[in-house]
Formats: sequence, C-alpha cells, structure tokens
Amino acid sequence: MKTTKILGLSLIAVGVLGFSVSASAETGAVKTDGKASFVPQSGDINTIKPGTDEKIDMVDGNNERVTVENVQLMHVPDFDFGNNETSVDTKNYDAIYEHYQKSGDTTKYSIPHFVQVGDVSGVQGTAWTVTVEQDSLFKETGGHSLKASRINVYNQTLTNNVQTSVADVVTGLTIPSDSAVQIPVKGSDTTGAIAVLTSKAGKTDQTTTNGTISSVVFQKEYDESNYGKTDSPALTDKNADVKLNVPQSDGVQAKSYSAKLNWTLTVEP
Repeated sequence: MKTTKILGLSLIAVGVLGFSVSASAETGAVKTDGKASFVPQSGDINTIKPGTDEKIDMVDGNNERVTVENVQLMHVPDFDFGNNETSVDTKNYDAIYEHYQKSGDTTKYSIPHFVQVGDVSGVQGTAWTVTVEQDSLFKETGGHSLKASRINVYNQTLTNNVQTSVADVVTGLTIPSDSAVQIPVKGSDTTGAIAVLTSKAGKTDQTTTNGTISSVVFQKEYDESNYGKTDSPALTDKNADVKLNVPQSDGVQAKSYSAKLNWTLTVEP
C-alpha cells in the first residue's frame, strides 16, 4: 500500500512539471499448441443418487451392471413386496424401498426404485434404450404359480445429472393417465418387453446424453431431498408407486413366491 501511494505522487509531480515522455512499444508473439485426446471411460461408473451428483452404494439388493458400446446400465431395481397376509379378495401389495449408503458411510437409507444409465460413449446422438420383461410367473418352490399376478408401475420421475431440460434427452415409460404400466411376463403376455428409459439421441450439447447419467425413478414427483436424512422413510417402508397385483383367482398360498426380471440395454449402431 505504501509503495503504491508514493508512486502515484511521483506521477502527479511529473505531470505538473510537464516532463511527459511518449514511447512506442513494439511487441512480438508466437503461438503454441494445446492438445488433448480422449477415449471412452472403462470400468464401472459410480452410481449416483438420482437428481444429484452424490455417489452412493446400493445395498441389500442387485448390484449387477452391463456395458454396451460404452453405455452402461448402472443400476436396476429388485422388487421385494415383503410378507403379506393371504386374502379371498384381489389385493395390491406395495414394494419395499431400495436401500443405499452414502460414500464412506455405513448408515442405510431408503430410496424409491430406479433405473440408471451412464453414457460415456464420447459420441453425440447415441441411441440407447432399457427394456424389462418378467422371465417367468411368480412361483413357489412346490410349483404353484400366480398366473395372473403382475408388477405394476404407477408413476415415474426422469432425471439427468447435467441436462436441465430432461425431456429433451430421455423418455420413460408410457403410463396411462390414472392407471399403471404392467411389466409383462415372457411366454404369458403378448406385449413383449417394455421400454423404461430411452435416449432421444440428441446431437447438440443441450440434448445429448453423452457424458451424463440419466435415471427413471418409479415415484411421482420424486424429490431427492426427502431421502438420505434422519427423517427419511424407514428401511421397512414401501413405495406406493410400485405394486404387485394379485387377483383372487390366483389362490395365493401361504408360501414364498419369486420371479426373475430381465433388464436389457440396447445401443443402436
């Protein structure tokens, strides 16, 4: 501060005395190169909490993933409908929330069921889709099947961790108004696998999924701030937007039933 003030006074004094000096500066310049090249990311992409960039670890369920043409299906949900009473009526049973842990933490939190895809293709306009189909009927070990029982998804929320206009980059399920989408059973239903998350293959910086993570959360108006805190839903709480419909005609027995779901990632050439 002191040096600056003294220098200022000196300049004023010179101006008053009239000893100004004009000078013509000469410059020269050279140019150098800046270079960077990239290849698609290899290995697993960190699962994130939908609606954020927060890295999380899914627990108490499926952790398998698959990569096709540098697009990775990072997470698909298990559907656990818990323990329920038998009934002479048609019933809908809600699915228990999925569970996750924050990076470096052992505390478990609930979160709605979601599907997540990371695109590290390095290409704008990559067209990809995730479909699902139940591999077989719900069946217990003794062989009894629930022939008409189906999993139904009632609502969804789409997220992307980069693009602000999610509708410009991906689409989700086609859910009828005031109704649900039924997950078809292979060999029993004629509809075939249904698309749950699809890129729009946008070719601009604002519409591409390249370098981003997209999710479809099976909950109406999902808000990430409601999860991952002390007053979050309990680990035993259920998601009312995913239900197992069991018609009375299935004659459910007091046994444990299970089925497999096939989630398929397809990337267009």
